[in-house]
Amino acid sequence: MSLEGFLFILLSAFFHVLWNTFLKGASDKTSAVVGIMVVAALGMALYTRLSGEAAGALRMEVLLSAVTAGFFFFLYQYYVARALNRGDLSRIYPLTVTGPIYIAVWSYFLLQERISLLGGLGILLIIYGAITIQTNSLRLPLSRILGEDLKASGALFAILAAFFYSFGAVADKIGVSVGRVSAYTMDLCLVMALFHIVFALVQKRMHTAARSILSNPLPVLAGGATLMLSFITFRYGLEQVYASYASALRQVSTLFGIGIGYFVFREPFGRTRVLGTLVIVLGAAALKLG
Repeated sequence: MSLEGFLFILLSAFFHVLWNTFLKGASDKTSAVVGIMVVAALGMALYTRLSGEAAGALRMEVLLSAVTAGFFFFLYQYYVARALNRGDLSRIYPLTVTGPIYIAVWSYFLLQERISLLGGLGILLIIYGAITIQTNSLRLPLSRILGEDLKASGALFAILAAFFYSFGAVADKIGVSVGRVSAYTMDLCLVMALFHIVFALVQKRMHTAARSILSNPLPVLAGGATLMLSFITFRYGLEQVYASYASALRQVSTLFGIGIGYFVFREPFGRTRVLGTLVIVLGAAALKLG
């Protein structure tokens, strides 16, 4: 793994936490997500235009990759939301971060990526560390996470979210490989924003979303700007890193989340979180070496 790609993914993880932090400050988070996606798409369009790479966004293979990845990422977000409506975060989150395991399989067959033993260990360590932090337990309480009824507990939707995300990640890797990164990222942002707008229209909450955004625009503007930065830095890194490695390394965002939670929101930082943090750091080091 190149050092530049490694650092881009880490930077993306930091911006990922920032835009979620701004989202947390919005009064109507469902509506704010629509606005954040629109701001990110407009920001990406401006960046791509200024970089002189906008013409590359019209290439058929770039558009096709963006539409495919955007569709699966939208499904991921949709099923995560459905899962959280049924179950607690400590139950849902561990299942949604299992995407890198599926991605490793699809990448082997579709992208000819060959993961080293050390790299595979790094993926598992990062996933385990993220799960222990979210569940506040060093043991994996599978019975509690899965629940007796997968559908009623939200576990089934969480598994589907990770499954759909894995297909989006493969399309994402193809997208940054067939065209300029900024052109592809602009297409992806526009596609995802369009999906969110259409979904809001179907649910007949576009008027409510617009009113909520106008009444409190700061979280939307700041969240959109940092989401755009998260998108572009991740894909600059993805251009140089295996898809399975990139998606696992992105979970380092958990560490930044803990830092912001502790220093900004004064959230507790117990022994389990310290050990989980160390496991994630070891996993990231294994990915870099692998």
